[in-house]
Amino acid sequence: MSLFTHLASLKRNLFRRKHAESDLDAELRSYTDLLTDENRAQGLAPEEAHRKAQIESGGLEQVKENVRDARAGHHIEMLWRDLLLAFRNIRRNPVFTLIVVLSLALGIGANAAIFSIADALILRPLPVPNAGEIIVVDTAASKLSRYGGSSYLDYVDFRARARSFQSLAISQPISAGMNSSAVAPGSRPENVYGAMVSGNLLSTLQIRPIVGRDFLPEEDAVPDKFPVAIISYSLWNRVFAKDPAIAGKQIKLNGHSFTIVGVTPQSFTGTDLFFRPEIFVPNMMSAEITADGVDILKQRTYRSYSMYGRLNPGITVAQAQAEMNVIMSGLEREHPESNKDSVAIVRTELARRMETGLVAMPSILGALVVLVLVIACANVASLLMARATSRLKETATRIALGASRARLVRQFLTESAVLAAFGGAAGTLLAYGCIQGFHVLMPLSERPEGPDFRLDMRTFICVVIASAVAVLLFGLAPAFMAVKEAWSAVMSTRSAASASRSFSAVARRVLIGGQIALSVVLLMVGGLFLKSFSRAQNVDVGFNPHHLLLVTIDPLLQGYSTDQASRFHEQLLQRVAALPGVTSATVAAKAPFLAEDSWDLSIDGYTAPGGEKFQDVVTSEVDPKYFSTMQIPILYGREFAVTDTKKSPLVAVVNETLVRNFIAGAGDISKALGHIIRLRDNLPIQIVGISKDSSVGDQLGTPPPPVFYVPYVQQGSSKATLVVRSDAELIVTLSAIRSEIAALDANISPVSIYKMTDLVSQQGLFLPRIVAVLGGAFGFVAMSLATVGLYGVVSFMVGRRTQEIGIRMTLGAQRIQVLRMVLANGLILAGSGLLVGLAIALVAAPAVRSMLVGVSPYDPTTFVAISAVLLAATAVASFLPAARATRVDPILALRHE
Repeated sequence: MSLFTHLASLKRNLFRRKHAESDLDAELRSYTDLLTDENRAQGLAPEEAHRKAQIESGGLEQVKENVRDARAGHHIEMLWRDLLLAFRNIRRNPVFTLIVVLSLALGIGANAAIFSIADALILRPLPVPNAGEIIVVDTAASKLSRYGGSSYLDYVDFRARARSFQSLAISQPISAGMNSSAVAPGSRPENVYGAMVSGNLLSTLQIRPIVGRDFLPEEDAVPDKFPVAIISYSLWNRVFAKDPAIAGKQIKLNGHSFTIVGVTPQSFTGTDLFFRPEIFVPNMMSAEITADGVDILKQRTYRSYSMYGRLNPGITVAQAQAEMNVIMSGLEREHPESNKDSVAIVRTELARRMETGLVAMPSILGALVVLVLVIACANVASLLMARATSRLKETATRIALGASRARLVRQFLTESAVLAAFGGAAGTLLAYGCIQGFHVLMPLSERPEGPDFRLDMRTFICVVIASAVAVLLFGLAPAFMAVKEAWSAVMSTRSAASASRSFSAVARRVLIGGQIALSVVLLMVGGLFLKSFSRAQNVDVGFNPHHLLLVTIDPLLQGYSTDQASRFHEQLLQRVAALPGVTSATVAAKAPFLAEDSWDLSIDGYTAPGGEKFQDVVTSEVDPKYFSTMQIPILYGREFAVTDTKKSPLVAVVNETLVRNFIAGAGDISKALGHIIRLRDNLPIQIVGISKDSSVGDQLGTPPPPVFYVPYVQQGSSKATLVVRSDAELIVTLSAIRSEIAALDANISPVSIYKMTDLVSQQGLFLPRIVAVLGGAFGFVAMSLATVGLYGVVSFMVGRRTQEIGIRMTLGAQRIQVLRMVLANGLILAGSGLLVGLAIALVAAPAVRSMLVGVSPYDPTTFVAISAVLLAATAVASFLPAARATRVDPILALRHE
């Protein structure tokens, strides 16, 4: 049969079914009439001839069924019938349907929501063509690290010497004050975040502007000659109203005129899943964009660039790594002052992401949410088994009438698939609500950054897969068991009731016990996370965050030079310190929980176990009174003074951890005073003070990193944060600070304004908060599902044993005895599941150790409390049907079948 003929037949059988049935009936009757005429010709009587013709043809209806089974579209027709029957059965029992759909929605929706977290953090490819081919090259300070930025001069050498790469490009985040009023009337000056890039970045990423053009080679060759910029689609839409003629128009960045030459596609959001730049400028314009200016292009120690590339065809990552090792050895010989011990690490962009600490949280949450789905499926499976048992007579009757086992199994699976589809749809809505909640939990930031949680096609695929897995998990076993027991009831003398008291009854108990065991694990983890969050809120951050206001200002955004910016900060600090209510004020380049940076540092007399000289150490440039304003105790020595200037010897204050890790070990840390540390420029910096450890922006409760502080006037940049401690209302103090800024320069406005308490809560407690919320929610859902499942099983058992209970009560059993008998069944199931769950929780507890703050993964209080809560919940779930059993009327029970 040709394809055209087959399609025509399919169309006729599906959409002109009555006509096809009429033709089939007419054809078969005509054939029977021919056989009848032949039989009559042989001398048979008309009635006998017709009867013999029917026997020879095999029966009219039977032949029709065989023809229907063989013709085109039969499977589609049977599926349609199965769907209609499934919807009819589902509509017949709305309460059962609602419980099943809600159970599946919780499991599927939770999986989709957690997948959106994992996708946004580690799984989603970069929004560029052939994202899997993108290579990242890190320049680490030593072999002890796997991460680090590159300098512009190193990048130039890599491009000239490396033969493994098709292309290499670099990018570093920047912020700039943008004035676009000449192009977009009515727009106001604003601070925009973007990237300073090599001219070939977009071409390396295979991104083509949708308006205008890419950077030209000459625009990436001569400093300060070509002030051009490419803007993002979001900025083009937000500020310039998608002006199609935007290319060639000028805006001002930091007071300098730049010509817009192109617009990136809407799909391109940058080279990082967390930072979405809105403007791109070439490296050659660094003097106009950054405080360090042209020094960026001349200093090998300035390592703030991220490097991306694509390999040549046939070149592997390992081959590229080997070549980069040779190049780095050569650079170390040529430039020992800047490249000593430095190493290059070559990885795919996705592999680099997988090596970060971001993998731990979604992995653990993913494991927990899979358990929720398993519990939901086990709950639904036990409900379907109970429902199938109640439909045993119906199923046995269908078998007796000729239905095949495969046909019945298919019908049961179709019902399961419909329920899973409803559950998937409800789960999608639940996932959408969760994803919106994730945005609320995100830390504060003035930059366009943070994970992009969204309900996209990848999440929908996760929902479909979870729904399909759910059908297999909860649908197959009940379907096969229902058909097997119905077949046994038909083929033996057992009643439907006795047939139901077989393997499925044991299976239901095993499923409920498994649900309780898994819910114990989830409750234990959720309890540990909640207690960890409670402890994290009381962690000592090493300074007093109350009554502390942070106002970040960058005069460079208005075209100030670095020296002019320093003078502005100095004048503003004097004015703010004199405001009513202000007890202390200072300036810091990087304030805790707001910004963090690290520099390569060597300590005289210290060499790492691997022979490395330089360590990547967190740093901050701060003004005098910083430690007193933050209320960070100076344990030994002094804090910075006004006498620490650019012309005076370089000095530093270090924290306890740095001293213990690199200088004193377990000895007297005061001996570190006077010790010399050095940056890549090798100039001596003397330690004049040792401060108490304090948080710098990491998750609260984690060990503090080594930190060194240097005077702002000796090492600072134009951007700085004003740190103000005030006894007055912070909103009143902020209004006064704004007035002082305007008095100095009305064009300058704060880049960001935060209360320190808000930053500590949002940044430091972000991870404990989100795992506590999700872990607690998963535990509650798991316990609810297990409790509902136990209630259903005990209720079903009471219903099936109604006659037995009636006989017991007729023979003299007291109500308390019946209550005890039924309650014991439920509590034995709960106790067994609890013991198994405790054993699993004890084995799995170490996996969450890294995410706990001040709590042992074997915390006995949590284990006892969770066990008590679960036993109480299961006792109530068992008591309700047990109490109903005591109200059974013995006379009515004896008539029950």
